[in-house]
Amino acid sequence: MKQRHSREGDHLDDAEDVVVRGGELDAELLRAAAVRNHDIYGVYGVSVFALRGLSLDEMAQQVQLVRFDCLTVMKVGTIRSAGIRLEPTGHTPRHFDVTFDHLDDGVGRLCRCEHEAIANPYHEP
Repeated sequence: MKQRHSREGDHLDDAEDVVVRGGELDAELLRAAAVRNHDIYGVYGVSVFALRGLSLDEMAQQVQLVRFDCLTVMKVGTIRSAGIRLEPTGHTPRHFDVTFDHLDDGVGRLCRCEHEAIANPYHEP
């Protein structure tokens, strides 16, 4: 198993903070992504990006998200109230994983979170 990079002490404090995930909240795709993450790092999780000083329009243009024709937008408070975690990962202060202990339960909770799916005008196939 690979050591997962974590930014100690970094967290999203405000329930109104916004995170963005590439793609829609499709249970099968989320399950596959969470399993891949588990196989590599030993924890079920899926990537999201915190706006942190960027507008949603600016975030949609980021290299990590232009490959998605749709973006899912959620508030941090919504994720936390669903009983799932946001953990800082990677080398960028915007990257977080939504993590959970049990695959199907976690995916279900994430899919039931209030969210907005928007078209990404900067999508590059």
